[in-house]
Amino acid sequence: MSKMIVKIFKKGGHGFWRRKQSSKQILKDEVNNWLGANKGIEIKQIKQSCCGGSLEPSITIISIWYEPVK
Repeated sequence: MSKMIVKIFKKGGHGFWRRKQSSKQILKDEVNNWLGANKGIEIKQIKQSCCGGSLEPSITIISIWYEPVK
């Protein structure tokens, strides 16, 4: 039985999402680069969540649940 593993990507902070286009690209590139470097995995689930807002800094979290390919 394989062991499920999670990789968490987190981006945010004051002003991070004000530059939406470049900020989204930074997070997208980070996830795609990690996926490209880890081809020997089977992705089981991907979750994305956001928190923060008007008084707190916005934070986006992406969790990728995976197992190594046998």
